[in-house]
Amino acid sequence: MDNVDLFFQIFNLHGKSWILDQLMIFASTSLIYLMLLGVLFLALKGETRDRKAFLLIIVGLPVAIIIIKIIHLFLFEPRPFVTFNFTPIVPEDANASFPSRHATISAVIAFSYTYFKSKWTPFLLFIMLWIGLSRIFVGVHYPLDVLGGFTTAVLAIFISLKIKKFLEASFMR
Repeated sequence: MDNVDLFFQIFNLHGKSWILDQLMIFASTSLIYLMLLGVLFLALKGETRDRKAFLLIIVGLPVAIIIIKIIHLFLFEPRPFVTFNFTPIVPEDANASFPSRHATISAVIAFSYTYFKSKWTPFLLFIMLWIGLSRIFVGVHYPLDVLGGFTTAVLAIFISLKIKKFLEASFMR
């Protein structure tokens, strides 16, 4: 099964269950903001590892956005609703599809907590996967866009950890 076939298998699930549709629309549009608020709350009230994860997120998100901008210099994949001329379930600009920014941001958050072995890791990984799947379900990303977002997040975390190590070596002697 290729990327387009898998996209249509997931996208064609909409309209079969009102509850599923609403859950996926919520995840695709609003859940990322609740995830960010939750991370901010954990930075203020959580354990030390949650605060460390927050600092990694603060460095990781700009790095991830820069990586996405670099990818867009060399690769432009139109969104599925542009390619196949349909209206997505949620409104979205017809900009580049690969990689998914929602998937990247949610993965930077989840992987930062994973790196520091937070007790919130399983919950955040679930949210990350839900957001990624929802972006396909509503018709604004292909499965490889979401996988590309997750991969971009891994690269951003790796680079951010190298930046952290450099800063510690340079300024924390």
